[in-house]
Amino acid sequence: MEGLYYKQIEEREALSGLALELRYTLNAKKVDAKKLSKKRDKDKVRRIFHPDKKKEIKNKNDFVALLEKANQMFANRN
Repeated sequence: MEGLYYKQIEEREALSGLALELRYTLNAKKVDAKKLSKKRDKDKVRRIFHPDKKKEIKNKNDFVALLEKANQMFANRN
């Protein structure tokens, strides 16, 4: 029974999202398809559940080179 209630809630959320998109398309002078795209939302969920693994530094020389580069960047700001 609990699952059915969750399903109804999800359907209402989907309908409210559709209503907002419809409202935007009817009222916008120039419709931007990117605003209606769900790709950004899907990518956000994908990043939350499957975060990218950060680059691992293979040796100390790479780390030192990165530090020197960062120091040069901050030194050039002044």
